[in-house]
Amino acid sequence: MTSRRRLAVAPALAAAVLALTACGGGAPPAIEVTPVDGPFDPVDVRVTGLAPGATITLTATTRVDDMPFDSRATFAADANGRIDLATTAPASGSWTTADPMGPFWSMSSVSRRWWSVFDEPYVVALAVVDASGETLAEVTVDRPGTAPGVETRPMEASGVIGAYTLPADHSGEPLPAALVLGGSEGGLETAMMTAQWIAGLGYPALAVSYFDEPGQPTELENVPIEPVLTALEWLHAQPEVDTDALFTFGYSRGGELALWLAAEHPDRVAGAFAPVGSGYLVCGVPDLSAPAWILGGEPLSAACAREIGREPPAGSLIDVAAIDGPVVLACGGEDALWPSCPLMDDIVARRGSAETIAVPGDGASHFVSIPPGVPGLDPEIPVEIHSATHAVRRAFWDAAADVFAAASR
Repeated sequence: MTSRRRLAVAPALAAAVLALTACGGGAPPAIEVTPVDGPFDPVDVRVTGLAPGATITLTATTRVDDMPFDSRATFAADANGRIDLATTAPASGSWTTADPMGPFWSMSSVSRRWWSVFDEPYVVALAVVDASGETLAEVTVDRPGTAPGVETRPMEASGVIGAYTLPADHSGEPLPAALVLGGSEGGLETAMMTAQWIAGLGYPALAVSYFDEPGQPTELENVPIEPVLTALEWLHAQPEVDTDALFTFGYSRGGELALWLAAEHPDRVAGAFAPVGSGYLVCGVPDLSAPAWILGGEPLSAACAREIGREPPAGSLIDVAAIDGPVVLACGGEDALWPSCPLMDDIVARRGSAETIAVPGDGASHFVSIPPGVPGLDPEIPVEIHSATHAVRRAFWDAAADVFAAASR
């Protein structure tokens, strides 16, 4: 069972417009917003009733976390006076590709609460403005949020710092679930955000911190993984979890640990999600002479990779072919943190014919695991990279939703 929330468009579901001008005596300009089935409820957006070839600007604005967010892009209407954002790229503006969600994710500002600020519903105002600055049509769109009503509570287990998330509409029946691991930023916050997004799709998830919380190592060096193994067993014991469909989900450095857990414990893990992850174990940070992970006080592997992008030592390879279930990957071709696309290609090659979904990341950044449709928090990111990154996010979360749904059947 998945949770498919429907977007509401006010004041009418399919097309609601304040018409201030009419073109050639025909229908007045209108903004049509149509819900589309998919993770985090995408929409289709069309503008109709324009003069053929007319140049207009489409704007989007909202206020969330007491901060204003906005986007704009300029388009030329086709011969029928229409603009379909799914097939028409803007001539200029906040996004560069044909994308009906462009007005939403390309809004930018800052937030004190990172991407979780968009977990609950919020309202976006769309408007069409002509070259003289006159508003031709406008509509408000109720966005459902990425984790509305999700229940989050601390995990209660000795030696583990975690947060357990449950879908808002959970019925009590066992569902596929995920153990979630963050990246080299450490702590619990970003892993918890991801767990909440998974719960927003309709599935339980447990976020676990492995370093940089009280009582844990302050650096990604000699990190004991016993708490992660304890968390895996704890999640198996929860009544809401289908123990035959429990996945690991880690991004970046957490991705390599997610893959290792799935490879080493195929009886406990049904598959892995590892966007911008590595298929071999990388050494510690900042001390490259130390292992990143230890178990029983010993390094997790016979060797670890010190230089990403070079041939890794044989002892550092994770046996990704041993993962008994689907593996879902994504990368960023413009990843500034490490070469995530070559890392992904290595995993795909060594998986052979095993079920692997790999989303190519042409032009995308490192941050491909953020939900699609979520506005940006860094106005300095080049628009081309932002556009490419959103395309990868869309494909990655589509794949993730499909894997969870298949497991639930």
